[in-house]
Amino acid sequence: MMGDDLGAKKVLMEEIEGLALEYQVGEPIFTKEIKQQVNEQFEVASNDGFTRTVNEYLRRLEKRGVISKYDDGIYFRSKETKFGRSAIDKEKLIKKAYIMDEDEVIGYVAGAAFLSANGFSNNMTNRREIVTNNYNVKKPIHKFSNPPIIKKPKVPISKHNYRYFQLLDTLRDIEQYHVLDASFYVSLYDYMERERIDGFKLLGYAKKYYNQKVMHVLDELAEAVLDRELIG
Repeated sequence: MMGDDLGAKKVLMEEIEGLALEYQVGEPIFTKEIKQQVNEQFEVASNDGFTRTVNEYLRRLEKRGVISKYDDGIYFRSKETKFGRSAIDKEKLIKKAYIMDEDEVIGYVAGAAFLSANGFSNNMTNRREIVTNNYNVKKPIHKFSNPPIIKKPKVPISKHNYRYFQLLDTLRDIEQYHVLDASFYVSLYDYMERERIDGFKLLGYAKKYYNQKVMHVLDELAEAVLDRELIG
């Protein structure tokens, strides 16, 4: 464990600066990430004093222009451009805050944006719908002029279930997207095959957590799959 002498503090400051410089320009730097990495490196006790020290060193890096502050607990690498300092990458901020926590899936994009991204529809939406375990976290997007809609998941999201609930959440509201025709079911079947979505597992989640509208869409899909013109 590190002591409190000046040499140890200098090493800690250099470590925090080195960690910050590993981020790409525009990439969000969450204070909690830095704390965790420093704690793992030096086995420092994660207490209020340690938190204050990390916060103070990050503020020093901001004053030196090494990083820029976006909001409390969120910094980012920036650079000087002809229009001024570069801004935080909002897409990376959304992903880090609501969709991926390091290697763990904690959320997903649903609705019209999901349909467009996967070739089901050309319709674009002004506001994306994001379902996430971090549904109570509002700070990362409260400065956005057109923030995504953040929703609470039916169950905690993980890498094992997110594709199922992502699809089912979209199918729940599918009528409003005006895509229900024969080609949609072909695309849906292809998508499930491509993403290795288990039909029995999907049906189980649908029965337990969703309404009859979703079950009806899945019934239509089953009939389409059985149609020789679709599978032959």
